[in-house]
Amino acid sequence: MIPAAIHLSAMVRDAGYHLICIEQLRANRWLLLAESPEGEVLILAQQRPLISACDVQDLAELLRLSHANTGYLLAVDGRFSPEAQRTAAELSQPQIVLCGSLPSVRQLHHPITALEIA
Repeated sequence: MIPAAIHLSAMVRDAGYHLICIEQLRANRWLLLAESPEGEVLILAQQRPLISACDVQDLAELLRLSHANTGYLLAVDGRFSPEAQRTAAELSQPQIVLCGSLPSVRQLHHPITALEIA
């Protein structure tokens, strides 16, 4: 595994998830499938300064095609553009979460009521 994938794998495990697989989609983009007590979790990790609305839409499509219960758009060393935040809100899918770090499995027992941007 490349260093970024090793870092992402450790991040997933540290948050309490069981990592099923990791795939590098681009130089700065990874798709991870993990498991929590509530089911499968899809994580689209982006490592760049600004995460855009099209990234949110990509996650929504990946989530629609998968059996995962939740999708995290993880900004690694970056932030979400106002358009990305607006797109996530407009999609109004509670299973899509924008985050700067993964919520721990323990936090999953408390419903997320708003976008969590760490």
